[in-house]
Amino acid sequence: MPNTMPFSLSAEDAAATATYLKDLSDRSSNLTAVAQSLFARCCLHDLSGSASNLKGLGEEAGALGSRILNDPQPEQLGMDPVLLIEIYRRTRGSGTEPAGFRLLLERMAAELAAQPEETRRIGRVRFIASQLAALGFAIRPARPAREVEKMLRTPERWFTASAAEIAEIADHLLAGEEPLDRLSSRILSLIALAELRNYRVDLGCPLLRVVFQLGERCQESEDALNFIALQRRRDGRYGFPNQMAESSGAGDDPHLKLYLPLTVNAVWLLSVEAASNWRQIAVSA
Repeated sequence: MPNTMPFSLSAEDAAATATYLKDLSDRSSNLTAVAQSLFARCCLHDLSGSASNLKGLGEEAGALGSRILNDPQPEQLGMDPVLLIEIYRRTRGSGTEPAGFRLLLERMAAELAAQPEETRRIGRVRFIASQLAALGFAIRPARPAREVEKMLRTPERWFTASAAEIAEIADHLLAGEEPLDRLSSRILSLIALAELRNYRVDLGCPLLRVVFQLGERCQESEDALNFIALQRRRDGRYGFPNQMAESSGAGDDPHLKLYLPLTVNAVWLLSVEAASNWRQIAVSA
């Protein structure tokens, strides 16, 4: 067992982050930023001690779904389908059915089902299809390609995988929902920790979510989780500028380009880790 425990997120901290996210959403006309803010606040609601209002989140989800459906070019919005599915899953029990969101996901499922098998075998597509199927939408995830299946069964090969390949592996693991053994969990945690030390939060956090959702905790996963917890700032946002990276353009908003994506990754990871703790408590009770 790990000998250090991850930093917890207090109710006060969760409220501060929710306020930061809501303020950012209210002053932005970017629908992608609005969706990211809403999803992150849904994650905060799921964390123990969060004071977020689920009914209000459900109402926001319904409004966002309608805005996306009414957009003249919804395919140009660049939204992550996974976040949209997660928003619906986390708010549908709010008492306010986000009907616009359901219609949006019905269209998504129909479009995925119409894709050729080669496309449906891609890790991200399989993961999206598995999420939709779990919510009762009419779609069946495809099996991964034979070479990918072999890769999934040989975790020692993951150390030499490229960033794109390891991200693909993570999506396939989440799509298959097969429990990870201790070796696989530790290998993913080691890779995640290395990526986080290079400030590749967009890769390190998804790998850690796989570990906490499907695998076994280890010292490396706890160290990586603590790394993310330490990215928290006083106003509730997460992340620090990378002084070694090229600066953003003069017109770029650092809150949208840097802090919002990092905050989304952080609170998503914390909510998955908390859910894994609750499952362990339920099993041992």
